[in-house]
Formats: sequence, structure tokens, C-alpha cells
Amino acid sequence: MKLTRHLAGYLPANIASALASFGAVYVFTRLLGAEEYGRYALMLSVMALIHTLTLSPGEAAAYRYTGQARTRGQQALSDHFATVQAVLLRSLVLAAVAMIILALAVSQLPSYLGILPWVAVLLPLNTLIQATLEAHRASQQVPRYVLVFSFRLLAGFGLGAVIAWLTGLGAAAPFAGLTLAALIVAIPQLSWLMRAARGGTASPERIRAYYAYGLPIAAALSLDILLSVADRFLISLFLGEAAVGAYAAGYGVADKTILLLCAWAAMAGAPLVLAAFEEDGPEAASAQARSLVSTILFIGVPAVTGLALVAEPLAEALIGEDVREGATRIIPWIAFAGLMNGLLMHYYSEVFQLAQKTGEQAILMLIPAGVNIAANLLLIPSLGIIGAVIATIVSYALGILIIALRGRRYIAFPFPVWPALKIGLAALAMWPATAFIPEFGSWAELICKAAAGAVVYAAAALLLDAGGARSFVQDRLSKSDSAHET
Repeated sequence: MKLTRHLAGYLPANIASALASFGAVYVFTRLLGAEEYGRYALMLSVMALIHTLTLSPGEAAAYRYTGQARTRGQQALSDHFATVQAVLLRSLVLAAVAMIILALAVSQLPSYLGILPWVAVLLPLNTLIQATLEAHRASQQVPRYVLVFSFRLLAGFGLGAVIAWLTGLGAAAPFAGLTLAALIVAIPQLSWLMRAARGGTASPERIRAYYAYGLPIAAALSLDILLSVADRFLISLFLGEAAVGAYAAGYGVADKTILLLCAWAAMAGAPLVLAAFEEDGPEAASAQARSLVSTILFIGVPAVTGLALVAEPLAEALIGEDVREGATRIIPWIAFAGLMNGLLMHYYSEVFQLAQKTGEQAILMLIPAGVNIAANLLLIPSLGIIGAVIATIVSYALGILIIALRGRRYIAFPFPVWPALKIGLAALAMWPATAFIPEFGSWAELICKAAAGAVVYAAAALLLDAGGARSFVQDRLSKSDSAHET
């Protein structure tokens, strides 16, 4: 029940993320055109890699150790945040070096030079914001997390759209909007972090411990990002930036949809798994993890099915004409890959973070990352963007297999086979509900098919008790009756 409350609490953040993500695809594929949108997607991928590889250790430590520090009193909490500050400041040096290397790499590409100043300012602002957000999430301070998270995303998208419309900045416009929004958010978050760290000290031992925990996570996350974006650079190499635009547009619709849902479940469920582990040990964490994976599957499987069924009207509604055809072809498969990525990073990888075996996680992630690059090199020249999709699916499947099997040595995170089958059957019931709705236009067709699919899935889930849906409703009804009787 606590997971359900947290899901409801984090729902506004998930809605904000969806609006910003889909809004970006809708607006920027139209305002920027195929090539400029491709450049925007490539630079966004580079920024994500730099951020994760150089700046995420402090963010990871802020999440992992905030709850632990709270149990030890105010001084321990102040020491913790002072250490987070110290790690973030040291990480900025690495980020600066990475930006210098990037500037040298693109110095002969004028179309990218205008983006670099915005990225250079955005990176430190984002890491400050993200570190405080992780602390709020670990402390289960849901309203504060939702407010900061939602404002940054929506303001960043809105400002970027206005700048793209009014100016000739091209691919730099979305980054300008994100930077201005991050600046607005970062000021109060910096004030909060400084107050939280007041009176604390960052001992060298604690800094080393935080880096020992955070650096392997940064490496593992960077490899996961590489799994997601390496294909874009290889598509650019073999097929050109316009093809990147089409691929990124389809990816932005399908992958973002599924990962938003998985991240929503993880926002709510992962802190509960962490709390169970800290308080009662591995068995309690495993029991709580079952609720998390059931939630991911309950919302993720029908989302994948739905995206496959409405790919054409969805692309017509959201994606600009220049990149629409290529994007439509890959939406169903990228949605499936997105669910695999969600299970990999938001479920099975949690084992290594709980057990503080993040170095091993990073080493294991080298295998699917290497397979991904090799498969893309082999398949893109012959199959185009479909080859990139195949490479992505194969790599994620391999990643799940390796991480899940190895993680069981530390904590047995279950996969509920029978509940998953019932969820799959309920999702399949969506197909006849959408198949007989005629093709009469993008938005109207999309809304009708989505509504029909959702109603049928809900009914089938209740009938089969998929994901415990019937049990949940019966429990809520019995509690409501009890409340009325009293």
C-alpha cells in the first residue's frame, strides 16, 4: 500500500516528464527540421554521457547514503551533505576536462560550436539539481522532489520552444531553454544544500568511500547510456544526420514512454526497497522488490503493446513530417527495448547498489556495451536504422541475463513468471479492441484506440487478477466499507 501511495505522489512528476519529452519531439521535429534535430539529439547524447561519467558519483552517493545518515543524527547528516558537496566540486574538474576535449573534437564542425557554451553552463547546474533531488527521493520527501523535478523539465522545454521559434539558434535553442530553467531551479537548491551541510565536515575517508561507491555506478550508467546512444553516432557516420533525426524521433516517443513509466515505478519503489534492506536485510529487500517488478510489468507491458498498436497515428500526431516515416517503423521495437532497459537499470541493477558491488556491475556492463557497438557496426550498413534496433534489443537482452544471474549471488530479486504471463494475456486483449477502430485521423484515431485499449486492459487485468489488480480493488473496497461503518 505504501508503494501505491508513493506512485500517486510521484505521478505529477511523471506527467511533467511525459509532457516535456513528447512536447520536445512534437515541437523540435517541426521547428528544427531533420538535420538540426539530428544534431540536437547527438549533442544531447554527448551531454548525457559527460554528465553521467564525470558528475554522477556525487548524485549516486546522495541517494545511497542520505537515509543511512539520517538514522545517525544531525551531525552525521551534516557531514554527509558536506561530503556530497566536496564530491560534486571535485567532479566538476573532470567535467571541465571532458568539455575541453569535446570542444577540440568539434572545433571543425561549426554547426555544433554554438551549442557548447550552453552545455558547459548546463552541466554543473544539472548535477547540483540532481544531487539534491536524489537526497529528497532517498528521504521520501515526495512533494519537494516532484516540485523541483517538474518545474525544471517543463520550464526547460517551454523556454527552449520559445527560443527555437523566435531565434535562429537551431539545435542550440533547446539547450538554451534547459540552461535558463536550470539556473532558476539551481539557486534555491544550492541554498538548501549549503544549509544541509552547515556544520559538517568532509573527511578524506568519507570522500574516498563515496567515490568508491559512486564511480562504478557512473561507469555502469555510462555504459547503459552508450547502449542507448552509440547507434546514433554510427547512424550519423553511415547514413547522415537526417537519419539520426528520424531514429531519435522514434526513439524519443517509444523509449521515453516506457522509461518514464519504469522510472515512475522506480521513483516510488526503489526507496522502499532500500529502506527494507537497511532496516531488515536482504530477504525483506527481496520481498519489497517483488512489488517493484510487478508494478513495472503491470504498467510497462500494456504500454509496449499499446505503442505497437498505435504506432502510425502516434507518429502522425507527434512527429514532424521530415522524419515521420523512419520513426514509425521503429516505434514498436524500441518500445520493447525500452522495457528491457527499464528492467535492467531500474530493477536488476538495484541489487549491486544495495550490496555496494557497483564495481562489479560496471565490469559486467562492458559485455552488452561491446556487443552493441559490434552489432551496430555489422548491421547498420546493411539494414539501416532497423539494424540499430536489432542491435539494441540483443544488447539489452544480454545485459538483463548477465546482471540478473550475477546479482542473485547477493540478493535474490525475483521475476514473477506467472503474474507476468497474466499481465501479458491482459495486454494482448488490447489488440482486438484497437484493430476494429477505423483509421480516420491522427489525434482522433490515437485517442480512440488508446482509450479502447486502456479499458480492455483494465477489464482483463481485473478478470485475470493480473498484477494483483482484482485483489487491490477488493482490498480498497473493503477498507472503504470499514471506514463507512465506523
